[in-house]
Amino acid sequence: MERQQLMKYLGSVEQIGGIKNYTYNDGKAKGVHAIEIDTGILRITILPDRCMDIAQASYHGTAISWISKTGIAAPQYYEKDGLGWLQGFYGGLLTTCGLKNIGVPSGEEGLHGRIANTPAQNVSIYADWVDGNYVMRVSGEMHEAVVFGEHLVLKRTITAVLGESRFIVEDSIENQGYAVEDIALCYHCNFGFPLVSETARIVGVPEQHSMMNAPTHGIQEECINVPFETDEVTVGIENNGIGAYITYARNTLTDFLIWKMPGEGDYVIGLEPRTTSLGGMENIKAKGATVKVNPFEKMKTKLRFEVKDL
Repeated sequence: MERQQLMKYLGSVEQIGGIKNYTYNDGKAKGVHAIEIDTGILRITILPDRCMDIAQASYHGTAISWISKTGIAAPQYYEKDGLGWLQGFYGGLLTTCGLKNIGVPSGEEGLHGRIANTPAQNVSIYADWVDGNYVMRVSGEMHEAVVFGEHLVLKRTITAVLGESRFIVEDSIENQGYAVEDIALCYHCNFGFPLVSETARIVGVPEQHSMMNAPTHGIQEECINVPFETDEVTVGIENNGIGAYITYARNTLTDFLIWKMPGEGDYVIGLEPRTTSLGGMENIKAKGATVKVNPFEKMKTKLRFEVKDL
C-alpha cells in the first residue's frame, strides 16, 4: 500500500514493523547494543558493538540465521590469539572477517582477524517515508587502527523497506593511513535450522556441492571453494518452502566458499563471498592475493539478502 492508504489502518508504523534500539542485559551479551529492523516480513538484529554485523534473522517468524552455542558475546570477551576468536563466534546471518586476516591465525593476527569484534562509532538510525515507501537505514563505522601501523575505516549502511523481504548491506573500506595496505575480507554468512536440514539444497552452485547431511556425531566441517565467472553472483539455500539468497558483484568479491558443518549442536551452512581464498594473511600475501588499498583510497562492496516463498 501507499503511505496514505496504509496509514488509514494504523496509528503508528510500529504496529507492523519499524526499528527498535535496545541493549542486551544478561550473560556475556550484557551491554551489547542492538538495533532491530522489522519490515513486517523480515526481521534482522544488527549489533553495532560487533562491527554492525547481523545476528538473528527471521522470515515470517521462521529462523533463517544460525546462532552458535556461544550465544551473543560482548567484544570484551574477544581473545585474538590462536583460535580464541571461536569463543565469541555467535555466527549470525553475517559475521565480517578481516581486515588484516581471514582464515587461520597468521603472524600477530588470530583466526579471521579483528574486525568482527570492533565496536561501531557514529552510529545513526533513519526511518521515514521516501516516495511512498517507509525506508529504514542503520549506519556506523569501525576503525581498525594500530599505532605505527594501519588505519582502516569500515563504514557500513544497512537498508530495508517496510513490506519487503530483502535488505542491502553496503560497505566502504577506506585506508586513512599513509602507506599502502593489504586487505583481506570475507562475509561469513551463516544459515541454520529450520532453513538448513538434510532436505535443504544450496542453489547457484554445482550440483555435487548442493546437498547437506543430517546432524552427525563426530563429523568434520567441510570447506568447498566454488569458482564463478559471471559478473553478478546469486547463491542461496532452499528448503521447506522458503528460499534465502545472497547477491553480490564479483569485481571486488572474487572468491567464494561453502562452509558445511553438519555436526550435532554445530549444524550450519555458511555461504562466504570473499576477496580471496583462506589460508592466513602471510600465505595470502605470498600468493599476491590481497587487495591493495592506497592511502585515502576506498574499496566498496554491496550485498543483497533476500528471502521468499517458493
